[in-house]
Amino acid sequence: LIFYLFFFFFPSAPAFSFIYIGGNVEFPNLTYTNDLNDPTSQKFLLQAKAIQNYLAETYDTSFLGKYYLKSVVAAFSEGESGLRAYFWNIFWAP
Repeated sequence: LIFYLFFFFFPSAPAFSFIYIGGNVEFPNLTYTNDLNDPTSQKFLLQAKAIQNYLAETYDTSFLGKYYLKSVVAAFSEGESGLRAYFWNIFWAP
């Protein structure tokens, strides 16, 4: 499992800010297929939901859990050794 993260900071209000972190992760035990190109396909939606749940569980059980809001899988591609998922996470900061 390989994570690549990118950090973006967008202040949204004086009391707190939203932090967007984008990146990608590769799952060597999953395989890329062409129907994952279509974000409206049933396979895309199910795979995205599974990975979003995985990311949510990972963040919720970490020290970032109290700041974590959600993850969104935006795209898939063939990775070096499996399925690569591109995502962004939203956190809030006081």
